[in-house]
Amino acid sequence: MAKDMVSEEIMEILRPVLGEELAAAIIEHRKRTLKKPLTVYAARMQAREYLMTGDPVGAAEMQIFRGWQAIKCDWYLKEKAREAGSINSSMRRTAVDAARDFPSGEDHFGDAFWLPGIRRH
Repeated sequence: MAKDMVSEEIMEILRPVLGEELAAAIIEHRKRTLKKPLTVYAARMQAREYLMTGDPVGAAEMQIFRGWQAIKCDWYLKEKAREAGSINSSMRRTAVDAARDFPSGEDHFGDAFWLPGIRRH
């Protein structure tokens, strides 16, 4: 199979999932940045993974941005959860916050988990 025919077949696989520009960017990313061109079979596998994420465009953009050779649905979802966690981390209580709220001057050593009223056995 000629190189141009393979590239066109890969584009035909990715275009409906990612759109013209992003499909071309993924092909270019693999070919020039990573020096590992997509095969037709790998393009089919990637298209399935993009669709399984529920956000194929976001997944493909993450792949390019992170410099990944490929992306799997669970990688994408874990990365999105990690990003959401870091955004919400400012809302989480820290140990310092808990220490500030702890009643000072009282001995809670015998309390379970230093919670007043809950005694250890």
